[in-house]
Amino acid sequence: MTEDIISISTLMICTFLSTMVVGIFMLQVWLTDRRHAAAGYWCLAMWVGSACTLLYAMRPIGYPLLTVGAANMLTALGYALMWAGFRVFERRPVYMMVVAAGPVLWSLGYLFVPAITENVNNRIILSSVIITAYSVWIGLDLWRGRGGQRLPSRTMSAIFFLSHGIIYSLRIPMAIVSPAPLGNGTAHSAWFALFSLELFAHTILAAIAMLVLIKERGEALYRQASRTDALTGIANRGSFFEDTRFHLAGGNDGTLMIFDLDRFKAINDTHGHVAGDTVLKCFAARISASLEEGMLFCRFGGEEFALFAPRHNISRAELFAERLRQEVAALTVLSEGREIGVSVSIGLADVATFGTDFDRLHSAADGALYAAKEAGRNRVMRAAPAAMLSGFAGRMFKPAAHPNGVAFAG
Repeated sequence: MTEDIISISTLMICTFLSTMVVGIFMLQVWLTDRRHAAAGYWCLAMWVGSACTLLYAMRPIGYPLLTVGAANMLTALGYALMWAGFRVFERRPVYMMVVAAGPVLWSLGYLFVPAITENVNNRIILSSVIITAYSVWIGLDLWRGRGGQRLPSRTMSAIFFLSHGIIYSLRIPMAIVSPAPLGNGTAHSAWFALFSLELFAHTILAAIAMLVLIKERGEALYRQASRTDALTGIANRGSFFEDTRFHLAGGNDGTLMIFDLDRFKAINDTHGHVAGDTVLKCFAARISASLEEGMLFCRFGGEEFALFAPRHNISRAELFAERLRQEVAALTVLSEGREIGVSVSIGLADVATFGTDFDRLHSAADGALYAAKEAGRNRVMRAAPAAMLSGFAGRMFKPAAHPNGVAFAG
C-alpha cells in the first residue's frame, strides 16, 4: 500500500529539480567568493545528484546499466563530493582515494559480482554501506569541528548527518530480513518506499544545511575581520575594549599593560615604512607567542599595543611584563637585509588599585608608560595611586634602579 502511495519516480524527479536549483545557488556562491571553496565541491555534488536522480526516475523505461549501474555510481560520487566539501569547510585534508573509493567500490561490485548485478537487495546493501560511511564521516567531522569556529548550525548539522547515516544503515538488515521484490526496475516494498522518502527529505535538508553553514561562515569571517588589526592579525582597539570591559564587569582581578615601541618614528624615517610595518608584525608575533591562557592582546594604533592579564596582580604582572621586555630587547628584525633593533616601554595599572572602570585603568597605565618613556625608555613601570590624585604623572613616577631593569613608581 505504502509503495503505491509513494512513487519512487516522482520522488526522484522532485529531488532532481531541487538539487539543480541548489547547485545553481552553490555555483553563484563559489563564483562570488572563492574563499568558500567548499561550495565548489557542494555544487558538483548537487549536480551529480541531479544526474543520478534523473536516471533513477527512468528505471521503469529500462537500460539497467544506466538507470541502476551508472545511477548508483553517481550517487556514491555525489556523497563523496559532499564529504570532500565538508572536509574543506572544516579545514581538513581531502583524500582523493576516499572520494574515489565509493564510486569505484560500487562499479566493481555491479560490473563483476553477479550476486550484486542480478539481486536488487544485494545492490541495496552495497549502496547503503557506501552512503552510510560517507554520511557518518561527515557528521563526525562536523561534530569534531565544534571546538573551532563557532557556528550556530554546526551541531544541528552534525546530528542531522549522523542520524541520516544511522537511518540509512537500517536498509541493510531490512534487505536481509524482508527482501524487497523487483518492480518497475526498482525495489517495490513499503520499507524501501519509506527509506526513499527519507532520502528525498535528507537531500533537501542537506542542501539547506550547506547554504546556512556558508552564510554563518561568511558572517563569522566578517565579524573576525571587524575585530582584527589588518597589519598584525591580532585584535584591534574596539574588540579589546569590548572584551576587557566584559571581563572587568565581572569584578575579577587583573592588570592592564600598555606597550609603546621606543623610537619607532626613527625606524620609519631611517629604514622606511615597510621596515616599520615589519617591526610591528614581528613585535606582535613575539608577544602573541608568549601570552598565557585568557590574556587579551591588541594593537591600539600606530606603535602602541595593550595587554590585559586576568588574574594577575601587579607583582605577577610586573614580572611577566619584564620578561616580555627582555624578549623584545633580544629581538632583531630583518628588513631588506638590514638588522633593526627593537625595544619597548611598558606601563602597568592593576584592578586592585584602580578599580574596574576601564577608562581609569587605561589612564593610569598610560601615565605609567609616559613615565617609563621619560625615565629613559626600555623599561617597565607600574602606576601609583598618588599619580592619579595629583594629575602630574611625570612628578609622581620616580623610578628606582632595579637589577633586572624593572622600574618602580612610588
